[in-house]
Amino acid sequence: MASIVILSDTHTERDVITDIKAHYPKSPIFHCGDSELPSDDPIWSGITVVAGNCDYDPGYETEKVTTLEGKKILLTHGHLQAINIYGLTDLANRAEVLNANIVFFGHIHRPVAELIDNRLFLNPGSASQPRGEIQIKMYATLDILPGANHTIYRISYKDLTHQPIPQLQYTLEAAL
Repeated sequence: MASIVILSDTHTERDVITDIKAHYPKSPIFHCGDSELPSDDPIWSGITVVAGNCDYDPGYETEKVTTLEGKKILLTHGHLQAINIYGLTDLANRAEVLNANIVFFGHIHRPVAELIDNRLFLNPGSASQPRGEIQIKMYATLDILPGANHTIYRISYKDLTHQPIPQLQYTLEAAL
C-alpha cells in the first residue's frame, strides 16, 4: 500500500491540499482540521477530514474512526481534548475508549510522533503556520510495516516541496 499522508492546520491554503493530493494520487490522505474551507468543497473528495477549532462549517465531524492496514485510526483535531493544556492525556484516554491503535491530530502546529501504551500519536505539524522550534511548513507520511510480534511505524515529515526534513524521520515499534 502507498504511504498514508497526514496534514493539518492548512488555514485557507487550498493550493497546499491540491498539491499534496496531486503528489500522492494513490495514498489515503487524512486532514486533522483547521482548513477553514467549506465542508462541501470538492477538494475533500478522497480525503478523510475533521473539524478544527477554526472550522465553523457544521458539515464537518469532530472526529472520525476508520480502519486501515489492520489498524484502527482515530482522526481528530485535538482542541476538544485540550492538548495544548493537558498534553496527550485526554487524547490517550479517548483512544483507549475507542480502542484506536493510531491517533492523528493537529491543533498545536508542531510535529509529534510518540508511542503511548503501544498507540501511535502523530501530529503532522502545520502546512501553513508552523510553531515551535522547527519553523518549516510540513506534513507527514506514515508507512505501517508488520514485524514478527510488533508493528513498525515509519514516519517521515516533509516540507511543501515533498522533501524529507532530516531531523524529523522516525521509526517506532509497537508491540502487538
